[in-house]
Amino acid sequence: DKFGENPKCYLTGQSIDIYKPRTYQFDHIIPVSKGGLGVLDNLGICTKQANQSKNDMLLDEFLSLCESVLINNGFKVTKE
Repeated sequence: DKFGENPKCYLTGQSIDIYKPRTYQFDHIIPVSKGGLGVLDNLGICTKQANQSKNDMLLDEFLSLCESVLINNGFKVTKE
């Protein structure tokens, strides 16, 4: 119920097909390695690729890394 009937990756916004479990994972929003708990409130559904990219970073750390990658590759990053 937490993720609804049409879940979207909380990191990318991509639609997730819950009937294809190999394409998505549950991410610890606050990684266990940084004090996060294995409770439902600390889990976000996301694509497998996004979760593996985030690894054990906090969301702010991950977003900062993504920003650096984009800037290094010639993109202009602005927050809406």
